[in-house]
Amino acid sequence: MEQENWINEILDSTNGLTSTLPDAKLFSKIQNSIESQKKLAPQWVWLAAASIVILVTLNVAFVLSKNSSEEKTEQVASSISRSNQLY
Repeated sequence: MEQENWINEILDSTNGLTSTLPDAKLFSKIQNSIESQKKLAPQWVWLAAASIVILVTLNVAFVLSKNSSEEKTEQVASSISRSNQLY
């Protein structure tokens, strides 16, 4: 019962409050600050995207060539030593 009274007191504490009104020029101030920020030129965005694509392509090519060279090395090693004799 006491907990319900406390909850009701908390909920009723906002009954007499009035909402505040924002500054009339607030929206225009926000719009001006957004427009005044420097924008990135689209050519730089495309340059960054192209750089990322080139790096990913080079990494994939390197990984694929490394795997094929390891396979070649294994083939050569298996063909050379068919026995455990050193001499």
